[in-house]
Amino acid sequence: MSYLVDSHLHVTMMSYQGLQAMAEGGIKKAITCAIVLGAQHAESYFDHFRQITGFYKKNADGLGIKLYSTIGVHPAGIPHDWPRVIDALPDFLKIEGVVGLGEVGMNQGSQLERDVLKAQFEVARDHKLPIIVHTPFENRLPITELTLNIAAQANIPPHLLIIDHVNLDILDMVNQFGAMPAITIRSRNVTTEALYENMEQFQHGMLNCDFSNLFPNDPTAVIKAYQYLKSRGVSETIIENITCKKAEKIFNI
Repeated sequence: MSYLVDSHLHVTMMSYQGLQAMAEGGIKKAITCAIVLGAQHAESYFDHFRQITGFYKKNADGLGIKLYSTIGVHPAGIPHDWPRVIDALPDFLKIEGVVGLGEVGMNQGSQLERDVLKAQFEVARDHKLPIIVHTPFENRLPITELTLNIAAQANIPPHLLIIDHVNLDILDMVNQFGAMPAITIRSRNVTTEALYENMEQFQHGMLNCDFSNLFPNDPTAVIKAYQYLKSRGVSETIIENITCKKAEKIFNI
């Protein structure tokens, strides 16, 4: 296999050395998701969208990584004037290299989080673009169920829905809905060993590192997962699908 794709990271939280390590390990395409922690104003997101589609994209290009972006309001930073961000999304979706919405979702399932999520589902639906949805570390089953219910109410086509940080606890629920399971490789989510041991269940998903500076993360997690699965004799077709082809197809890259 000639290259790998990381389907979810946060480039603004990554060091140059981290991005360089990804490039040297074989990552040639990556999706950077929007996140503005504790955002108070819509302008915080507007500036962030410009950064990831401009400066950081050029920086990655210099290392040989084609960096694509998804945009949206993250549940860890919902500004008081969040409808202004929703109204502006269609214009930002026109920027070259923007391939969908994300990272969106809920942590608590509050009415505010539900309203923001539903509005973004509707934008993804109307523009026929994929949307990356966060699942929290706690209350995962009820939050995932609520997320899928809101997606159904918004009439979003299941094939556009990417449920991230999937583990065995919610995998069946995600598959039954018809959404794409995204698998985050790190100690707090799915380890390379757990991925291999449960390959039959995970083989229809796609991998990511979800790198941020919020807790221990490894920007080369997808690379290491690829190497581990290959050393264990997993089918090259399966490995290629979860580390490249699935992401290329759903994001049309």
